[in-house]
Amino acid sequence: MIYRNIYVDGVLSDISVDSGMIVRIEAVGPDSEAQRRTAGEEFFFALPALVNMHTHSAMTLLRSAGSGMPLFQWLNEAIFPREAQLTPDDIYRGALDACEEMRQTGTTAFNDMYFSIGSTLRAAKETNLQANIALSVTDRDCEDKQMIAKFLDSIHNRFEEAGCTFSIAPHSIYTVSARNLQMLADFAKEHQTLFHIHLSETQKEREDCLRENGVPPVIYLDRLGIFDKVGSKFTGAHSLWLDATEIEILGGHHVTAVHCPNSNLKLGSGCRFLYTELRDAGVNVTLGTDGCASSDNLDMVEAMKVMSLLQKGVRNDPSVLPVDEVLKVASSNGRKALGLPDNSIAEGNVADFFLVSTNNRVFKNIDYRNSTSAQIHQELLNRLVYAADGNAVSQVIKQ
Repeated sequence: MIYRNIYVDGVLSDISVDSGMIVRIEAVGPDSEAQRRTAGEEFFFALPALVNMHTHSAMTLLRSAGSGMPLFQWLNEAIFPREAQLTPDDIYRGALDACEEMRQTGTTAFNDMYFSIGSTLRAAKETNLQANIALSVTDRDCEDKQMIAKFLDSIHNRFEEAGCTFSIAPHSIYTVSARNLQMLADFAKEHQTLFHIHLSETQKEREDCLRENGVPPVIYLDRLGIFDKVGSKFTGAHSLWLDATEIEILGGHHVTAVHCPNSNLKLGSGCRFLYTELRDAGVNVTLGTDGCASSDNLDMVEAMKVMSLLQKGVRNDPSVLPVDEVLKVASSNGRKALGLPDNSIAEGNVADFFLVSTNNRVFKNIDYRNSTSAQIHQELLNRLVYAADGNAVSQVIKQ
């Protein structure tokens, strides 16, 4: 398949894709470009597809539930009671809606956390999205230790046979006991799965942990031996309320942290995500939307904008987290966390990218003919992140 008139890093090119691989990128000469423009052909730019590193996909069924409530009231009054009524078929339909929404807005891989995970697996396969699907576990699920161990083993084997990845997701330190956290970390270590957990999402979570355990959440987990067991497979969703010692521990184990700016703002959980400190400490910082019940949508382009603007605002520095860096957070860092191959748009890499039409009103008045390739690339990125959203995506090309 040949895709014509595509800006790749600001260079107008034709991209040939064969058997899921980008086999050739051929630059278009100025004469040919002029002829194509005279003929009224449509032009696009290409970017690597995005990775939603923390979501609860079936929560499209609960979109905007409990608006205006803080996290713990929101969970106990608006979410948990509704979730108790959901059937596996409900979760399939909700996850299918989520997968279609993600794909349409440029996301082709996601890291999920929910229950009835076979329903989510079915939705991901039907929409050709790559997914790491984590079973959300609380103490209630672990009452019979032998039964939960056998159950987890059987699920893991079933996912391996399906060609998808499965991981374990203790919900949080406030819904899973120390003993069960250690048991689940042993499972993650044995099967080399991700250990996906809500971490330091609110000030209340931190204060409760300090009061009950004498230390903040990361140090609590460290003393339980969780990081020694799972290492870089640890994925901390939110990771918002952290101090310098906690960041040093996370960086020393090269864990993944997932920033969910829209959800954190909507629930009033906080806004000062310590991106620079985490990155410099060695943490793999990624981006997620969270579920639609708190973020209202699964638009990773919008999430990039909010993340970048928050970093500039809380640091009083407009140069912080420029668009090329936030794109890395939203794409290649997520693929690294999930163990996916490189999808940067280069010869020999997997075909996993999206196209945006330059006919879109946001991109119409760029001087494509008299600008350098670097200027064109930067202008396209800036306008996508700050002036557009995921609805600007014209087409997704996925291996």
